[in-house]
Amino acid sequence: MLNQVLLWGQKKIENGSAWIFAPLSFVWMFVSYIRNMLYDRKWLRITKVSRTVVSIGNIVAGGTGKTPLVLLLASQFPGRKIAILSRGYKTNDEPLLLANRIQNAKVYVGIDRVKLAKQACSEGAELIILDDGFQHRKIHRDFDLVIQHGSDPLGKGHFLPWGFLRDHPSRLKQADAIFINSAESLTPHIHLKMRVDSEATYHGQKVAIFCGIAKPHLFKKTVESLGAIIVDEWIIADHAKADGLEEFALGAKKKGAVSILCTEKDFIKLPTKNYALPVSCVRISFAIAHGQSQWENLIAKIRQKIDNCTL
Repeated sequence: MLNQVLLWGQKKIENGSAWIFAPLSFVWMFVSYIRNMLYDRKWLRITKVSRTVVSIGNIVAGGTGKTPLVLLLASQFPGRKIAILSRGYKTNDEPLLLANRIQNAKVYVGIDRVKLAKQACSEGAELIILDDGFQHRKIHRDFDLVIQHGSDPLGKGHFLPWGFLRDHPSRLKQADAIFINSAESLTPHIHLKMRVDSEATYHGQKVAIFCGIAKPHLFKKTVESLGAIIVDEWIIADHAKADGLEEFALGAKKKGAVSILCTEKDFIKLPTKNYALPVSCVRISFAIAHGQSQWENLIAKIRQKIDNCTL
């Protein structure tokens, strides 16, 4: 039931009919403004820890590519002890994905990320990455990295639940670097290009897809770019459990699908991999498309900060 409600709300925002939630949107905007003002004026406490802290986040609700950016950033520090702090959800899909993909990182999950950061420092972390941390202002960050999706950088221009904004666009001025995912025009920011890390060939293959992400149409577009023929699809809410996958697999098989493709985040939370059809994940990563010098300068600054903190 909750899954259907969340999908309904998401579709209302996407098709522009969520204006009925405008009063709630203004409340969210007001609370966000007051909260940021209190932090900016130092009326709310910000805790600084003894190690370098980098926040990766956005100003909209989901679907910008934070997790692939965390993976890209972490890959630049292979010899360092990395701690990734995640709020986590009931499925813990993103923390599990990060823990599996980054061998030199330890993932800490919890609401109190100040406490987690202190624990990470005591356990030898050299670099602390706040996953989805732009709004988590209780902890001081040395670098704020923000990622936006080029197709809708401002989340329909309204705060939740009228649009997808959860923070005011003016806060982008506080970012140390802004990353643009899938932008069609060049801006002064760092542009990212998506790549599929797979040796499998899906060209001409009839498949079914399922996903529980904020922008499911982007996953569908990715699968189509691989040359696969999508004969069935099942969309669930972001971070929702994939209860009902067995039933979907049976129906997809009858429609001619020979396999089911899902995102890596969805695959990792499946309780079992044995269904009527084989289930495979499409692994996505980022590479720098534009702004390589900006990226290299940023990494150099972070390295220098890490060195200064560990002296």
